[in-house]
Amino acid sequence: MFRLIKLKPPHGWNAVLWELGIVTLGVLIALVAQQLVDSIHQRAEVRELMAALRAEMADNRARWEHIRASDPCTVHRLDALEQWNATAPRGAKINRAYRLFLWNQHSGAWDLAKTSDTTASIPLRERLMFASLYDAINNWRQMINEENANTQALSGLLATADQPENRNQIAYRISLARGYVNRRKFNYDYMFRRWDALGIAPDDSQLTVRANDKLLCEPLDRLS
Repeated sequence: MFRLIKLKPPHGWNAVLWELGIVTLGVLIALVAQQLVDSIHQRAEVRELMAALRAEMADNRARWEHIRASDPCTVHRLDALEQWNATAPRGAKINRAYRLFLWNQHSGAWDLAKTSDTTASIPLRERLMFASLYDAINNWRQMINEENANTQALSGLLATADQPENRNQIAYRISLARGYVNRRKFNYDYMFRRWDALGIAPDDSQLTVRANDKLLCEPLDRLS
């Protein structure tokens, strides 16, 4: 025959409930403290990642600002070359006539961000804005390769324009060069609107080359 044993804590049930409450409260405090530490750590990682992205974009914007500032002189030089090609004697040639400087763009911070879980904590609007800018930068790399190739070809043809087969190709290359400039201009509004929306100003402190925006405005007769 079984007998039910009535349990009675030495110090009473109130003491047990008190100790249980203290333990539970301690666990809750520990959990809240851990969540607070995790939250602070996550916010710090987000700030660091955002700072890296914004710094990279500030550098990229400075490069685009330089290219945009040089466009009027680029068009001026193309006008001058077109006039020269139409009027210069058949045996004439001109060296260093189209030395266009186009900056490359960086995306290392974004490549890192895409592999980081921290990126998910960046507000969606800003993530989408950065993604669209970096997509445009990837497109720019292809564009700059094409334009640089045409720049080299045009410069080479002008330097050997005393050869009839080269002189005949100059007008075509000038036409391509104008198209590349117009293509750049078409993209400016897209890029600069997004930089402005993110509050990113140009920062040229990291640029290692000081290119002259007005170089192509110099008269052709100053070239050797």
